[in-house]
Amino acid sequence: MSTERFDKAASEWDTKPRRVQVAEKISAAIGRLPLSQEMDAMEYGCGTGLVGLPLASAVGRLTAIDTSRGMLDVVQEKINDLGLKNVHPLCCDLLAEEYAGKHDLIFCSMTLHHIKDTTGLLRRFTELLNPGGYLALADLVTEDGSFHDPSAEGIRHHGFNPETLKDLLIDLNMGDLTSEIIHTIVKEEQNNREYPVFLLSGRKAG
Repeated sequence: MSTERFDKAASEWDTKPRRVQVAEKISAAIGRLPLSQEMDAMEYGCGTGLVGLPLASAVGRLTAIDTSRGMLDVVQEKINDLGLKNVHPLCCDLLAEEYAGKHDLIFCSMTLHHIKDTTGLLRRFTELLNPGGYLALADLVTEDGSFHDPSAEGIRHHGFNPETLKDLLIDLNMGDLTSEIIHTIVKEEQNNREYPVFLLSGRKAG
């Protein structure tokens, strides 16, 4: 996936109120999982940390991974400003590079629709989860392609059917799978068209 667009957009990423609101809703929903200071967590596609950084105090360690160095530069600035000691940014493509970390929680937000090989990434997530570890995925429910601007690059999927993702995860040894609509994005510029956002979470078998 090309990162040039995200590198250029990083410095102004947090200036979009709608984007910040979505991140707050997703972060709050993930925060309802049984998090603890014993957890080693990883966020994939962390962007500027809008979802992950508010959760940092609830876990022991957070590895914030993205393929955009521009986004990670913003994350590092926030880490410095907030004085966070347990968050570690990392530039890595899990589908193309070696990564040996093991985690008790892996989460990603509005990232899957940028990933062509969804099944491959879900497989990597489950490989990197410790037994009993939690996985949380937030993204758009299947839409007709109108959510993103026609000029947007790197859109591989127009949302997902959570039930389809559940079936994939069942095949990958995940259980306790639940999905819920945690937010609805309303686009006033499209006659108040609604785009639901789901959170799908589950636990790796022990």
